[in-house]
Amino acid sequence: MSFFNYSSTLFSEMNSSGTGFSGLIGESNQIRSGSYGKLLKAYYKKFNADGSTKTDTTDKITDKVKPSSDTVDTAKELDAVKDSATSLQNAAMKLAAVKEGSSSLYAKKTIVDTNEDGSTSTRTDYDYDTLVKSVQSFVSAYNDTMESMGTIEAASVQQKTQWMTQVTGQFKEDFAKVGISVDKDGRLALDEKAFREKDMTELQDFFEGTNSAVGQIARKASGLAGAAELQATKAASAYTATGNSYPKDSMNSGTLFDSLF
Repeated sequence: MSFFNYSSTLFSEMNSSGTGFSGLIGESNQIRSGSYGKLLKAYYKKFNADGSTKTDTTDKITDKVKPSSDTVDTAKELDAVKDSATSLQNAAMKLAAVKEGSSSLYAKKTIVDTNEDGSTSTRTDYDYDTLVKSVQSFVSAYNDTMESMGTIEAASVQQKTQWMTQVTGQFKEDFAKVGISVDKDGRLALDEKAFREKDMTELQDFFEGTNSAVGQIARKASGLAGAAELQATKAASAYTATGNSYPKDSMNSGTLFDSLF
Protein backbone atom coordinates (compact mmCIF):
# COMPACT_ATOMS: atom_id res chain seq x y z
CA MET A 1 0.00 0.00 0.00
CA SER A 2 1.51 3.34 -1.01
CA PHE A 3 1.74 6.41 1.19
CA PHE A 4 -0.79 8.04 -1.10
CA ASN A 5 -3.27 5.26 -0.46
CA TYR A 6 -2.69 5.46 3.29
CA SER A 7 -3.10 9.22 3.50
CA SER A 8 -5.91 9.56 0.99
CA THR A 9 -7.90 6.86 2.73
CA LEU A 10 -7.29 8.40 6.11
CA PHE A 11 -8.08 11.94 4.99
CA SER A 12 -11.22 10.83 3.19
CA GLU A 13 -12.39 9.29 6.48
CA MET A 14 -11.62 12.47 8.38
CA ASN A 15 -13.20 14.73 5.77
CA SER A 16 -16.49 12.86 5.66
CA SER A 17 -17.89 15.15 8.32
CA GLY A 18 -16.61 18.44 6.89
CA THR A 19 -16.11 19.60 3.29
CA GLY A 20 -15.44 22.76 1.39
CA PHE A 21 -13.77 25.86 2.76
CA SER A 22 -14.81 25.25 6.38
CA GLY A 23 -13.37 21.75 6.14
CA LEU A 24 -10.04 23.11 4.90
CA ILE A 25 -9.90 25.54 7.82
CA GLY A 26 -10.59 22.70 10.22
CA GLU A 27 -7.83 20.62 8.64
CA SER A 28 -5.43 23.54 8.82
CA ASN A 29 -6.11 23.95 12.53
CA GLN A 30 -5.64 20.24 13.10
CA ILE A 31 -2.28 20.32 11.30
CA ARG A 32 -1.08 23.23 13.47
CA SER A 33 -2.14 21.49 16.68
CA GLY A 34 -0.53 18.23 15.67
CA SER A 35 -3.82 16.36 15.53
CA TYR A 36 -3.10 15.03 12.03
CA GLY A 37 0.22 13.65 13.15
CA LYS A 38 -1.44 11.78 16.00
CA LEU A 39 -4.15 10.49 13.70
CA LEU A 40 -1.61 9.32 11.14
CA LYS A 41 0.40 7.43 13.76
CA ALA A 42 -2.73 5.78 15.10
CA TYR A 43 -3.87 4.94 11.58
CA TYR A 44 -0.52 3.51 10.42
CA LYS A 45 -0.40 1.21 13.45
CA LYS A 46 -3.22 -0.76 11.87
CA PHE A 47 -0.99 -1.94 9.00
CA ASN A 48 2.23 -3.87 8.46
CA ALA A 49 5.00 -2.58 6.19
CA ASP A 50 3.56 -4.49 3.24
CA GLY A 51 0.17 -2.88 3.68
CA SER A 52 -1.54 -5.89 5.25
CA THR A 53 -3.70 -5.32 8.31
CA LYS A 54 -2.08 -6.10 11.64
CA THR A 55 -3.65 -8.58 13.99
CA ASP A 56 -4.72 -7.42 17.45
CA THR A 57 -2.25 -9.65 19.28
CA THR A 58 0.35 -6.93 19.72
CA ASP A 59 -2.18 -4.55 21.25
CA LYS A 60 -4.15 -6.98 23.38
CA ILE A 61 -4.60 -6.22 27.06
CA THR A 62 -2.79 -8.95 28.96
CA ASP A 63 -3.50 -7.86 32.53
CA LYS A 64 -6.47 -9.31 34.32
CA VAL A 65 -9.32 -7.12 35.46
CA LYS A 66 -8.75 -6.35 39.11
CA PRO A 67 -11.53 -5.62 41.57
CA SER A 68 -11.64 -2.05 42.78
CA SER A 69 -10.71 -3.23 46.27
CA ASP A 70 -7.13 -3.83 45.04
CA THR A 71 -6.32 -0.16 44.70
CA VAL A 72 -9.13 1.91 46.23
CA ASP A 73 -11.29 1.93 49.34
CA THR A 74 -13.82 -0.85 48.87
CA ALA A 75 -17.48 -0.11 48.33
CA LYS A 76 -18.26 -2.26 51.38
CA GLU A 77 -16.01 -0.15 53.61
CA LEU A 78 -17.44 3.09 52.29
CA ASP A 79 -21.00 1.83 52.67
CA ALA A 80 -20.21 1.08 56.32
CA VAL A 81 -19.10 4.70 56.78
CA LYS A 82 -22.28 5.92 55.08
CA ASP A 83 -24.52 3.76 57.28
CA SER A 84 -22.83 4.69 60.54
CA ALA A 85 -22.76 8.39 59.63
CA THR A 86 -26.46 8.27 58.78
CA SER A 87 -27.21 6.67 62.16
CA LEU A 88 -25.14 9.39 63.83
CA GLN A 89 -27.04 12.09 61.95
CA ASN A 90 -30.38 10.66 63.10
CA ALA A 91 -29.27 10.28 66.73
CA ALA A 92 -27.86 13.81 66.82
CA MET A 93 -30.96 15.30 65.22
CA LYS A 94 -33.14 13.64 67.85
CA LEU A 95 -31.18 15.35 70.63
CA ALA A 96 -31.08 18.68 68.81
CA ALA A 97 -34.76 18.74 67.81
CA VAL A 98 -36.73 21.70 69.09
CA LYS A 99 -40.21 20.51 70.03
CA GLU A 100 -42.99 22.10 72.01
CA GLY A 101 -44.73 20.72 75.06
CA SER A 102 -44.41 17.15 76.26
CA SER A 103 -43.05 16.00 72.87
CA SER A 104 -39.72 17.61 73.75
CA LEU A 105 -37.07 15.33 75.24
CA TYR A 106 -36.40 18.01 77.83
CA ALA A 107 -39.98 18.63 78.99
CA LYS A 108 -41.70 17.16 82.02
CA LYS A 109 -43.88 14.18 81.27
CA THR A 110 -46.29 11.88 83.02
CA ILE A 111 -44.15 8.94 84.06
CA VAL A 112 -45.56 5.60 85.16
CA ASP A 113 -43.46 3.78 87.77
CA THR A 114 -43.80 0.12 88.71
CA ASN A 115 -43.60 -0.46 92.45
CA GLU A 116 -42.00 -3.44 94.18
CA ASP A 117 -45.38 -5.07 94.78
CA GLY A 118 -46.23 -4.85 91.08
CA SER A 119 -48.56 -1.92 91.39
CA THR A 120 -48.03 1.26 89.39
CA SER A 121 -47.99 4.93 90.25
CA THR A 122 -47.73 8.04 88.12
CA ARG A 123 -45.75 11.23 88.56
CA THR A 124 -44.88 14.31 86.53
CA ASP A 125 -41.17 14.66 86.11
CA TYR A 126 -38.33 14.88 83.59
CA ASP A 127 -37.78 11.64 81.71
CA TYR A 128 -34.07 11.11 82.32
CA ASP A 129 -34.31 7.45 81.32
CA THR A 130 -35.40 8.24 77.77
CA LEU A 131 -32.88 11.07 77.47
CA VAL A 132 -30.03 8.87 78.67
CA LYS A 133 -30.92 6.24 76.06
CA SER A 134 -30.94 8.93 73.36
CA VAL A 135 -27.53 10.21 74.44
CA GLN A 136 -26.15 6.67 74.58
CA SER A 137 -27.37 6.11 71.02
CA PHE A 138 -25.62 9.31 69.93
CA VAL A 139 -22.35 8.35 71.66
CA SER A 140 -22.47 4.83 70.20
CA ALA A 141 -23.23 6.09 66.68
CA TYR A 142 -20.44 8.65 66.90
CA ASN A 143 -17.89 6.03 67.96
CA ASP A 144 -19.13 3.58 65.30
CA THR A 145 -18.62 6.27 62.68
CA MET A 146 -15.08 6.90 63.82
CA GLU A 147 -14.42 3.17 63.87
CA SER A 148 -15.85 2.68 60.38
CA MET A 149 -13.33 5.14 58.97
CA GLY A 150 -10.62 2.56 59.63
CA THR A 151 -8.14 2.84 56.75
CA ILE A 152 -10.40 4.90 54.46
CA GLU A 153 -8.22 7.06 52.23
CA ALA A 154 -10.77 8.94 50.13
CA ALA A 155 -9.82 12.59 50.59
CA SER A 156 -13.40 13.85 50.51
CA VAL A 157 -14.46 11.37 53.20
CA GLN A 158 -11.45 12.16 55.36
CA GLN A 159 -12.17 15.86 55.05
CA LYS A 160 -15.79 15.48 56.15
CA THR A 161 -14.66 13.38 59.11
CA GLN A 162 -12.10 16.00 60.07
CA TRP A 163 -14.76 18.72 59.98
CA MET A 164 -16.92 16.64 62.30
CA THR A 165 -14.13 15.96 64.79
CA GLN A 166 -13.24 19.64 64.77
CA VAL A 167 -16.73 20.40 66.09
CA THR A 168 -16.30 17.76 68.79
CA GLY A 169 -12.94 19.24 69.76
CA GLN A 170 -14.39 22.73 69.82
CA PHE A 171 -17.08 21.66 72.31
CA LYS A 172 -14.91 19.22 74.27
CA GLU A 173 -15.14 21.18 77.53
CA ASP A 174 -18.89 21.68 77.11
CA PHE A 175 -19.37 17.95 76.55
CA ALA A 176 -17.45 17.29 79.77
CA LYS A 177 -19.81 19.59 81.69
CA VAL A 178 -22.76 17.31 80.89
CA GLY A 179 -20.88 14.08 81.60
CA ILE A 180 -19.59 13.23 78.12
CA SER A 181 -15.83 12.85 77.77
CA VAL A 182 -13.74 12.95 74.60
CA ASP A 183 -10.61 10.77 74.72
CA LYS A 184 -7.31 11.31 72.90
CA ASP A 185 -8.57 9.31 69.91
CA GLY A 186 -11.71 11.42 69.61
CA ARG A 187 -14.09 8.76 70.98
CA LEU A 188 -16.95 9.74 73.27
CA ALA A 189 -17.94 8.20 76.60
CA LEU A 190 -20.99 8.91 78.74
CA ASP A 191 -20.79 9.09 82.54
CA GLU A 192 -24.42 8.26 83.24
CA LYS A 193 -24.27 9.10 86.94
CA ALA A 194 -22.81 12.55 86.28
CA PHE A 195 -25.29 13.10 83.45
CA ARG A 196 -28.32 12.36 85.62
CA GLU A 197 -27.11 14.85 88.20
CA LYS A 198 -27.31 17.72 85.72
CA ASP A 199 -30.24 20.09 85.72
CA MET A 200 -32.53 19.45 82.75
CA THR A 201 -32.38 23.10 81.74
CA GLU A 202 -28.59 22.83 81.45
CA LEU A 203 -28.90 19.72 79.31
CA GLN A 204 -31.50 21.33 77.10
CA ASP A 205 -29.33 24.40 76.59
CA PHE A 206 -26.43 22.20 75.51
CA PHE A 207 -28.20 19.74 73.20
CA GLU A 208 -31.16 21.57 71.70
CA GLY A 209 -30.99 23.58 68.48
CA THR A 210 -29.35 23.31 65.06
CA ASN A 211 -26.38 25.38 66.22
CA SER A 212 -25.74 23.28 69.32
CA ALA A 213 -22.79 20.87 69.39
CA VAL A 214 -24.89 17.88 68.36
CA GLY A 215 -26.82 19.99 65.86
CA GLN A 216 -23.57 20.85 64.09
CA ILE A 217 -22.38 17.25 64.30
CA ALA A 218 -25.66 16.17 62.66
CA ARG A 219 -24.90 18.39 59.66
CA LYS A 220 -21.30 17.17 59.42
CA ALA A 221 -22.47 13.56 59.66
CA SER A 222 -24.91 14.18 56.80
CA GLY A 223 -22.08 15.52 54.64
CA LEU A 224 -19.89 12.56 55.58
CA ALA A 225 -22.62 10.07 54.65
CA GLY A 226 -23.05 11.77 51.26
CA ALA A 227 -19.31 11.77 50.53
CA ALA A 228 -18.97 8.11 51.49
CA GLU A 229 -21.94 7.14 49.32
CA LEU A 230 -20.46 8.93 46.29
CA GLN A 231 -17.06 7.28 46.76
CA ALA A 232 -18.71 3.88 47.26
CA THR A 233 -20.42 4.26 43.88
CA LYS A 234 -17.11 5.10 42.22
CA ALA A 235 -15.28 2.28 43.98
CA ALA A 236 -17.87 -0.24 42.82
CA SER A 237 -17.78 0.70 39.13
CA ALA A 238 -14.67 2.69 38.19
CA TYR A 239 -12.11 0.98 35.97
CA THR A 240 -9.47 2.25 33.60
CA ALA A 241 -9.41 1.46 29.89
CA THR A 242 -7.07 -1.49 30.63
CA GLY A 243 -9.46 -3.05 33.08
CA ASN A 244 -7.55 -1.98 36.18
CA SER A 245 -9.25 -0.03 38.93
CA TYR A 246 -8.25 3.59 39.38
CA PRO A 247 -5.25 4.35 41.58
CA LYS A 248 -6.05 5.72 45.03
CA ASP A 249 -4.66 9.18 44.40
CA SER A 250 -6.89 9.49 41.33
CA MET A 251 -10.05 8.22 43.05
CA ASN A 252 -9.48 10.13 46.24
CA SER A 253 -8.39 13.48 44.87
CA GLY A 254 -11.39 13.82 42.62
CA THR A 255 -9.30 13.67 39.42
CA LEU A 256 -10.97 10.44 38.37
CA PHE A 257 -10.40 10.92 34.67
CA ASP A 258 -6.71 11.78 34.92
CA SER A 259 -5.76 8.13 34.59
CA LEU A 260 -7.47 7.93 31.20
CA PHE A 261 -4.84 10.15 29.60
